[in-house]
Amino acid sequence: MAIGALICSRLGKVAGVIALAFVFLILRAGADDQIKKNDGTIIPGEITGVSGDQVDVTIHNSNGSTGKTLLYLSDIESVTMPPPADVAKAQGAAPKEVIAILEPKIKQFAGLPTDWVVNAMAQLADAYAATGQPDRALALYTQITQSYPGSAYMNVAQAGKAKLSLQQGKIDDALAAVQPIVEAANKNLAPSQSEGGLYASAFLVYGQVLAAQKKPREALEAYLTVKTMFYQNPAMVAQAEQLAQALRDQNPGLGIE
Repeated sequence: MAIGALICSRLGKVAGVIALAFVFLILRAGADDQIKKNDGTIIPGEITGVSGDQVDVTIHNSNGSTGKTLLYLSDIESVTMPPPADVAKAQGAAPKEVIAILEPKIKQFAGLPTDWVVNAMAQLADAYAATGQPDRALALYTQITQSYPGSAYMNVAQAGKAKLSLQQGKIDDALAAVQPIVEAANKNLAPSQSEGGLYASAFLVYGQVLAAQKKPREALEAYLTVKTMFYQNPAMVAQAEQLAQALRDQNPGLGIE
């Protein structure tokens, strides 16, 4: 009986260790970034940066050790990764602060197929434009085009270029750039969260183009579309509300049918 009890005790301890290791693996996987490859494989790890056409990933092993691996961007379908804490500080910051915060993050992570990277690139481009650096803004939008060919992120670059055209007084060019995105968005009755955020950037520019064309009612409708249909990005909803209010202030009694 004593021997049997000892064996049971040891087996219980072993089972406990295995259970703890299993729990550790679950917690570790939940804490890691999730990289989905084109073949459907999910690789958990900590993404530390992008080097050329490769992603640097630190792998955390169950025994507490770490390893490093490189994955080609061309092999990655999508990435689930929370933005670094510093990125949140750029929201609502002055353009020079935005540049100081986001430049190093974009240099580190540009090319990753995840929403926060592309949104940060667009925000950085806006900051460049606001500080009299339109060439750097255009270069960043071109980088988005080159880094994410054929993806929905192309809409961000197209909307950004339209915004630059608008700022330069090229209203027709801005409209030509953003119109196809608006038409595609109007056909998408159930946009995903990612698509909604991308369409919102186009509708904000579209509204500004319409306002510049002296079409306040249509411009207001564009801004309200961001609030009611493409509300997935809170920062863009806030911008739409500001633009809508400014439009109402300039046109008392303005509304839409």
